Amino acid sequence: MISMSEDKPSIPLEAEKLETGVHEIDNIFKGGIPYPSSILLLGVVGSGKTEIFLKLSRYRLEKGDSVIFVCTNNLPENYRSMMKAKGFDPKPFEERNSLIFIDSYAKKFGLESKEKYSTSMIPYDISIEILKAIDEAKGNKKIIIIHNLTNILDICGVKEGLMLLRSLVAKTREAKATLLLSLNPQAFPPDVLALAQEAVDGTIELKVGEKIKYRGGGGVKNFHHPHI
Repeated sequence: MISMSEDKPSIPLEAEKLETGVHEIDNIFKGGIPYPSSILLLGVVGSGKTEIFLKLSRYRLEKGDSVIFVCTNNLPENYRSMMKAKGFDPKPFEERNSLIFIDSYAKKFGLESKEKYSTSMIPYDISIEILKAIDEAKGNKKIIIIHNLTNILDICGVKEGLMLLRSLVAKTREAKATLLLSLNPQAFPPDVLALAQEAVDGTIELKVGEKIKYRGGGGVKNFHHPHI
């Protein structure tokens, strides 16, 4: 098990639970992920990270919460199409600012973003745009999704990317929001993965056809998810 850093506060046992709509994950946390908290989804391509984020977004939006979806590996329009393919129309939620897409993908290829919220991959720019979105998002609770952290670490460099991660964990905790991030474990050596996991409250490990593993203050818990 990856140990947690001693100076990082753990999630209190009495923390409020936030149902995700993904039964396997809600079972791990006995009713939902802690709110507020910071959780890393660790999994290779095809392990279900995108599907989890889309399900969680729909579920929480329909409960009256706000979702800030930071796109670093795809255009927001493609995520809208995925949502619509699942029978969910994101447009009404975007119109009232309960769903905010932040485009951190287009500028990477020198394209002009069509989004209201967009940023480069520079850590400072990402942080400023996320804080702006947190302030402007409309909803009972606020969930920030960064899909994915892999590209940030790859483009910004590990040192700068991890500094951004630690900063966002602190700032979202201060804002009483939950932060969810995804990371491909095949992209970096074990020491980098360990540092990323130490920066957050807990890690959900996803492997195709295997059990979900959660690493946090309570140790490792296994729950089978044949298909998410």
